[in-house]
Amino acid sequence: MTVDIRVIRAGQMYRYHLRETVVGDGRRPARTPLRVAQEQAGVPVGRWMGRGLAVLGLTAGEEVTESQLRNLFGERGRHPYADRIEAERLAKGESAKKAFKAGALGRRVTVTGVDFVFRPQPTVYLLWAFGDEETRRVIEAAYEYAIERVLEWIEDEVAVIRYGKDGIYRVRPPGGLVAARFRHYEARSGGPCCMTICCCR
Repeated sequence: MTVDIRVIRAGQMYRYHLRETVVGDGRRPARTPLRVAQEQAGVPVGRWMGRGLAVLGLTAGEEVTESQLRNLFGERGRHPYADRIEAERLAKGESAKKAFKAGALGRRVTVTGVDFVFRPQPTVYLLWAFGDEETRRVIEAAYEYAIERVLEWIEDEVAVIRYGKDGIYRVRPPGGLVAARFRHYEARSGGPCCMTICCCR
């Protein structure tokens, strides 16, 4: 398996993901709701994964919504439920500034995540594409297992938060990572593959 890695920044990079990546590298029609666009593209909805989900009130396997993506990756690091948090605070009489701040996850950041693209070797995805149903199930199970193990390894050995002048201090993410996972069934070239995108924060 190979893993391509790319930094996600708020702004253009995030908008690219929301327009294309979440619908299987297709082109999401303007003003089309995310779930409808995914159904039209023939790809499943995104799912949350990672050890850090509980800290944010999310559950592994839960559907990734457009507002959650926007808040976490597009709004420079806000809570996935920032809209709800802000509305609740406003209803309690808090100022708009305090309510907005309550939906933040620390400081606002420019780099909002890292995009990991997991791809099996060409021979494996060709076997998946042309194999029988049992062969596909075995390959998919091994593929899912590999993605979970790689994410755990990243959480345990790789991921750090840098802070202080020039990032001299480093700590492990408290509670682990949060990943929005999207399944693709074919490569941009039109060839078969079983690729998964994990956008981690």
